[in-house]
Amino acid sequence: MLPQITEDEFLRLNRLLLERCGIRIPPEKKLFLQAKLGKVLYREGISSYSEYCDRILADKSGKELLQLLDLITAPDLHQFFSEPQQFAFLSQQILTELNKKGANSVYIWSVGCATGEEAYSIAIILDGSKVTEGWRKKILATDVSPYALNKAREGIYPAEELKLLSPSILAHYFEREGEDTYRIKGTLKEIIEFRKLSLLSPPPFHECFDVIFCRNVMIYYDRGVRKDLTSYFHGCLKPGGYLIIGPSETLAESEVRFQYVRSSIYRKASQ
Repeated sequence: MLPQITEDEFLRLNRLLLERCGIRIPPEKKLFLQAKLGKVLYREGISSYSEYCDRILADKSGKELLQLLDLITAPDLHQFFSEPQQFAFLSQQILTELNKKGANSVYIWSVGCATGEEAYSIAIILDGSKVTEGWRKKILATDVSPYALNKAREGIYPAEELKLLSPSILAHYFEREGEDTYRIKGTLKEIIEFRKLSLLSPPPFHECFDVIFCRNVMIYYDRGVRKDLTSYFHGCLKPGGYLIIGPSETLAESEVRFQYVRSSIYRKASQ
């Protein structure tokens, strides 16, 4: 039987996540947190959630904190080209639209990039597209975890995370690092800037991004923060820019300043 999380323990874990990761778990997700972390307590022989907090705080490497984030965030996004229909929309629709407008550059923000799979997937699309030949290509990839960002910059991944890649993409953009691991080649790293950033104190970007990927991030904030973030992302996008969220997410009517395009894809109105 999984241990029960007390109200004090829930609040303490919430403070830890908020201070270290910029994530606020709403009260209605208390049982969700208990279900995710209770199995770790049982497996590791940890007696309480408070003891688990102590363990995370005592770990100076950041690995325990990253494992906590992995537990409460969507594991499917730790694969290259997770939700391939969204990347197909980027390639076939968004880049084509920009080309028709006479664009010669594209700037994309990967919010909550974790260990970099999403950002590198976007980079593969941009680098391999005939539409963007000769363009200035830039990706900003941000996260609150320094440990995750270091892993992203390192660019070494187990073969399991590359299973959605074609053999040609694997050969062109990766080099074998070990028996079951691969390293990203330098060409992709040149167009990505990895940066530590908290969404609770974001910089004043203004109409500079063509696309924002913010997938399975806002579900960990309460309604008020989600509304503020949606408004913030609206201001960050160029007119006609796109916001791409997680496949199970929606923007409530009160939060929407975007035009609905299709499931998980929204657009800022063109001026």
